[in-house]
Amino acid sequence: MLWRRQIPTPHCLHPSLLSLLQVDLVTDTALVLRGPRPMLLLPLVLLVACLALAGGQPCVTQNRLFIRHHVNNPRTPAPNPRAYCSMMMRRRRIYGKLINTFIHAPIQPINNVCFGGGTPFPSGLLWSKVSFTITVCIYNLSTCSYTGTYLSSRILISCCQGHPVYYEERMLLPLRV
Repeated sequence: MLWRRQIPTPHCLHPSLLSLLQVDLVTDTALVLRGPRPMLLLPLVLLVACLALAGGQPCVTQNRLFIRHHVNNPRTPAPNPRAYCSMMMRRRRIYGKLINTFIHAPIQPINNVCFGGGTPFPSGLLWSKVSFTITVCIYNLSTCSYTGTYLSSRILISCCQGHPVYYEERMLLPLRV
């Protein structure tokens, strides 16, 4: 036989839920809550809303990181490519990268590579159809400093939701024998 009765309850149980708690008088065990539970539905609704809003977030975050690591337009003045690389790697707080490339173009032409301005390449990458002015910074382990080279080259990137998120540096590394 089921009866509603007052039982000692934990202090963390919300008062609105106390009235819904049913106890079996024979076994003295609590049964499943019955009735509508707007308080229990709210966290679920909030979780679903947060997941929906965060759906595109990884692409936005990756694009911001791409811009911070690879876009410098116009090129920051420096006396030479070596000084440029040392200064930019320090300013952008890019540590531990053996090679990093800065693209000296507005973001729109770089974005255009993701929208038909690029030729498909294996692994989902896109080769730009046009060349960009770039600076390649390579860390020299023997001198513990960066060397830099100014170039004009096509770029190889990966896109997410129409925005660049990854720059392929390996195409610039010398072949190892």
